[in-house]
Amino acid sequence: MITSFIKKYILPKEVDFVSALDEHSMIIKKITDDLYKCFLESNAASCKAILEDQHKAKNIRDTNMKELLNTFITPFDRESIYRVITQLDWIAISVRHFVIETQAYNINKLDEEYGLIIKHIQLQAELLTAGFKTLKSNQQKTADNAQRVRDTYDELMDLYVQKMAKLSKCNNMQEIFIQKEILAQLKEISKRMRMTANSLEDIVMKMS
Repeated sequence: MITSFIKKYILPKEVDFVSALDEHSMIIKKITDDLYKCFLESNAASCKAILEDQHKAKNIRDTNMKELLNTFITPFDRESIYRVITQLDWIAISVRHFVIETQAYNINKLDEEYGLIIKHIQLQAELLTAGFKTLKSNQQKTADNAQRVRDTYDELMDLYVQKMAKLSKCNNMQEIFIQKEILAQLKEISKRMRMTANSLEDIVMKMS
């Protein structure tokens, strides 16, 4: 009873930030899965879910940030936690920007070349989620997953360049502008994934 009293009223509050970041990453994974279903399978429910889940991701981000500000003891340095929280948030925001742009251009369906790019983004999200899940139990596996996120980004960039090269041969300037904009947004989502992987690997180094 005395121990419980000390933990509750005297010892500084401890928050399981690893689990909190894992929860955040799972929302990101769901958003990327819905991104594919929305634009490659014409699933209206998934299109709607993207914006709803982005709002959920924002709520998780706000909660984690509040906990970080009010917690004295953290499992690793506060700056690392802050970076991951903000980078995961940026992924969700970037997906939202993509959806808003496609809506503005009345794009409801994307071709298989875009589908392949989005599949790479899905894989990055899956690898990040797997990385956060093993952060406590198997840090080498987490580091390996972080590296695979970066490798997947490089593969996506090859696809991006191929698509841009093909687009450069189009004579319709309006089409070039629109396609270039949505390709740039997909590249931005993938880049944010890579940056999150770098921060995840930084956490691994500090926990080792």
